Amino acid sequence: MIAERPAASAVAILMGELAVSDDVAVPLAIYGLGSCIGLSLWDPARRVAAMAHFMLPAGTADQPPAKFVDAGLGRLISAFELAGGRVAGAQIKAAGGAAVLALSGGMADIGRRNADALRIGLAERRLRLTASDLGGRMARTIELSTETGGLSVRAAASVVVI
Repeated sequence: MIAERPAASAVAILMGELAVSDDVAVPLAIYGLGSCIGLSLWDPARRVAAMAHFMLPAGTADQPPAKFVDAGLGRLISAFELAGGRVAGAQIKAAGGAAVLALSGGMADIGRRNADALRIGLAERRLRLTASDLGGRMARTIELSTETGGLSVRAAASVVVI
C-alpha cells in the first residue's frame, strides 16, 4: 500500500495582496474572485510560484501591494524575481474579471476594465498570458499548484485546470 500525502492547506491571498512561494507542497489560492483578477506566475525550471489578487485597474495607493493592476503587476513580478523566478520563462495565468455586480455610472464593468488593464500591463512588459479564464458573470475560486503550475478554476459546479 502506498501512503498518500495529506492535502496541504492553501495559502489564501486576500484582496489586494500577493504571495510568492517555492514550497511545492503548499498551493496558493484566491477564494471568491468576482470582478477582481487573480494572476499567477510559475517558473517550471525553478519551481517558484507567485499570485496576486488585483481589485481595481488603476490607482495611486501602494498599500495593499496588489490593489491596483497597473502598479501591482510590477510589484508581483519584482517579488517573483526576488524569490528566484524568471518571468521570461514563467507560465502566466489569469482568472476573474467577471461582471457580477450591476453598477451604474463610471464604475460599471470593473471586471472588464481589470482584464483590459492586465492585458495592457503585460503587453507593456512584452509578456502574455499562457492561459486565462476571464470575463463572464460567474465568480470563481482559483488554486495554483506550486508543484505543477496548474491553475484550477472553480465556478459554480465546474472545475477547469488551465
